[in-house]
Amino acid sequence: MKKYIFYTLLVSLLFGVNLVSFAQNGIDCAQVLDQEPYFSKHQTLQNDALFLRDLEILKHCGNYGSVDSLLLKGSVLSAFLRTAMDEGQPATYRTMIGFMDKFKGTQDYLQFVESLKLYKSLENRKVNLEEWDLAQPFFVKMGFTQNDIDDFKQFIAEPAHHELTYIAAYYLYMKELNEVTGSK
Repeated sequence: MKKYIFYTLLVSLLFGVNLVSFAQNGIDCAQVLDQEPYFSKHQTLQNDALFLRDLEILKHCGNYGSVDSLLLKGSVLSAFLRTAMDEGQPATYRTMIGFMDKFKGTQDYLQFVESLKLYKSLENRKVNLEEWDLAQPFFVKMGFTQNDIDDFKQFIAEPAHHELTYIAAYYLYMKELNEVTGSK
């Protein structure tokens, strides 16, 4: 389950990093912490008003900063809540905050933060084979095998890709890879 949560975090990071700020007025944590979050029983969209209310409560009552706010995505929260419920805990905001606080003390959280820093350092950096040693650890964390690393390095070595950022090159590489494997 730990690997599932870590990879859910990384995938969420790559496919839609949204820092959402919330108005934190009018939330009495003592009254809402033992309530069940909307997302616990409903499929949500990131802009669903009731889901946004869940996020507002979690962010305010959990006192989360910008890095922690990246964890506040439907798929991540559902994975956290499912794990907590498998451990016999109730589906409440209090459970979520406790689980997230516990998660923040784990190696997976530290890896998430490290991956986020790598992602941020690469998102606007153009591919450059001379700097490959700076980028490679990110792709290793994304689960690339040595063959994947070699293929991706060859991909970014093509002159047509020299103006892309590492993240844009990753998206294009994955798109082309999916087209090739999808057509077989």
